[in-house]
Amino acid sequence: MLPLGLLTAAQGHPMLVELKNGETLNGHLANCDNWMNLILKEVVQTSPEGDRFFRLPEVYVRGNNIKYLRIPEEIVEMVKEQQQNQPQNRNRGGREGRGDRGRGGGRGGRGRGRGRGGTNQSSQQSQLDSGRREQVSPPLNTSIILPPSAGVPKNLEERSTSDLENRLQDLATGSPKILSASQILRILIRDRHVRPEVRHYRALILANSDAERGSPEVVRQLLSEMEKNGIPADSGTLHAALQVLAVHPDYLLRQEILRTLRDRWLPLSPAGWHYVVAGLLRENQFELALDHIAHMERKEIMVENWLHSLLIYNLCDIGDFDEVLRQMRKRTSQGHDMTTELWLYVLDVAVAASHLETTRYIWTQTVQLGYLHPSKVLCRDTLTVAAEKGDTKLASLVIRFLSESDVPLILQDYEKTVEAHVKSGKLSSAFEILCKMHKAGIKLEHTSTRAIFNYMVQTRTSPRQAWAILKKLKSLKYPIPMECAHVVIELCDYESFNDPFAVDEGISLYQELYSLCPGKADVSIYNTLIGMARRAKNIQAGMFAVKEMSSLGVIPNDKTFEHLIMMCLDAGNFESAYRYYQDLVARGFRPDAYTRQEIMSVCSESNDQFAIQLRNDPQMQDDPTEDLIERNEAASDQSVSIRRIGSETPPRYADRSERRMREPPMRVLLSKEARRAASKERRKRKRRRLAMAKAQEEEGWMDYEPGGLVPEDQLKPDETQTS
Repeated sequence: MLPLGLLTAAQGHPMLVELKNGETLNGHLANCDNWMNLILKEVVQTSPEGDRFFRLPEVYVRGNNIKYLRIPEEIVEMVKEQQQNQPQNRNRGGREGRGDRGRGGGRGGRGRGRGRGGTNQSSQQSQLDSGRREQVSPPLNTSIILPPSAGVPKNLEERSTSDLENRLQDLATGSPKILSASQILRILIRDRHVRPEVRHYRALILANSDAERGSPEVVRQLLSEMEKNGIPADSGTLHAALQVLAVHPDYLLRQEILRTLRDRWLPLSPAGWHYVVAGLLRENQFELALDHIAHMERKEIMVENWLHSLLIYNLCDIGDFDEVLRQMRKRTSQGHDMTTELWLYVLDVAVAASHLETTRYIWTQTVQLGYLHPSKVLCRDTLTVAAEKGDTKLASLVIRFLSESDVPLILQDYEKTVEAHVKSGKLSSAFEILCKMHKAGIKLEHTSTRAIFNYMVQTRTSPRQAWAILKKLKSLKYPIPMECAHVVIELCDYESFNDPFAVDEGISLYQELYSLCPGKADVSIYNTLIGMARRAKNIQAGMFAVKEMSSLGVIPNDKTFEHLIMMCLDAGNFESAYRYYQDLVARGFRPDAYTRQEIMSVCSESNDQFAIQLRNDPQMQDDPTEDLIERNEAASDQSVSIRRIGSETPPRYADRSERRMREPPMRVLLSKEARRAASKERRKRKRRRLAMAKAQEEEGWMDYEPGGLVPEDQLKPDETQTS
């Protein structure tokens, strides 16, 4: 406990009181008693964390709650001087009051205080010195080490007040951190007795820009506290609050601050405009943000790069690429640059969203000019977008960039370029690219012509029209790959689902094949011919294709035998079907699930011995084994010629249901209008086919026997004798 005389002398002077709960009270001592109960006037109360301040007119403090008392050094020196001068008047102690009887606490006699009264004086002096050493920590005494505050680094304690003030401002304007700002403010206000001013509130408000620990509610409380304490918030403090709300948006508080600025006739600075727009963007109020940006442009306030980038990133997140493209075009037209990271990010997300205009703009503005170098994965994704949208120019730019970047082009790159030309309606250019690939030694696959096939189906291109394009390219000295001719024959196969006469068109095109394409046709072309011949019940055309395969030594595969088996079953010739089936199994093949189902369906309706053997064969059951799969893969390279089998059709099976002769058509993605038109065309062809069939029955056309395409060993005996 401090001497009462020291507390009495400190009345009316500043005093810092630290309570046991960590709070500090900085004010003027108004009154005190023997138990150190204090009354302070004009008090600034600081929270234990040092981040909250309150102005109080008067505070009563109980002595048992006090941890430290800090009194100015001059008060301590003054009391010490007064007590040192008191021994000069000891002879008048009897008249003035009670003396000491020699034991430091007794009653003194009148006029006999010599010698004994000194014991009391020395005891009080010793108590004063002891109280000063142990409990009074005057801040101006540099020889005494101040006890470190909880949570405050020691290096901050050793810095001067001006350095701490400067560091606080640097933190506020640089990278705001709540913990760092709170530590400095705790030292300044609680330990150094600095009275909180506007700059301290502003620094603490700016510290709430901390992305991890900041809070708009704290900003609201600090502004309210400033108003209660009579500290007006200036323009800088209000703009600091707007900066916090750009990181931690609060629409209501932002509107209150803007209203306060307007009521005080304080203009919103360019930085304030940026903070408002940033807060709106974080709240996903994009229309308001764009409206504010337009207002900034009318006021000739330049939009900073960070705000423009934030706008673009947010627009990309919601997928508004039309607005992204508009903003980027406007930005470049104003002569402002954008970061490489932003260009690359927008290109990536635009490609992922298949937005052609944005993708093409970024490619022509940056990649084509050499400012941006996307990865080969992104380049190929861009090529995919160009192919899907039919942008041949963008596709050629991507191919050129890959070539100049020494990235080896793969087959899929060329296929996407072909698709781009097809989607743009340039069928001749697509065929030309395939011819150039063939000339360059690039082996074409079946997938290389899928885009062309789908386009011809969707646009109902006639096979003769496509064949004429190939003949024109042939006249221009282009080598025509076999795959180009095959896709035209596939188109005939597709049309054979609705028009049986398309088989004759396919055979006619095949007869012109070797005058158009060098080399030998592969088995896939003959499978297509046999498949559509079977579908149209044109046995002569099917046997013509088989004869061509045999004469040219083309090796059949499992699909070839499946078509032949089903052709024989459709004609009711179970013996030939069984022999073809045995040949298929001997080569290590096995019919697929769909073909097995069709074979079982046909054979289950017949009591023919070959039909029974066929449906009871172990390979026809739905339990394939692992070794059989391996044999199928190993037997794909066997070179055994086709064996001719007689194909006599019993009359009772001549009119078999047409449903079993048709395979499911190839799936092609069509639009709603295209599907409606295709359905209308199918109905038209069906009516035509029925009318022709009726006319054939009435006029006896079914009795006509064609010749020339059926081998002699497959003719009926009576016909052979007649001829």
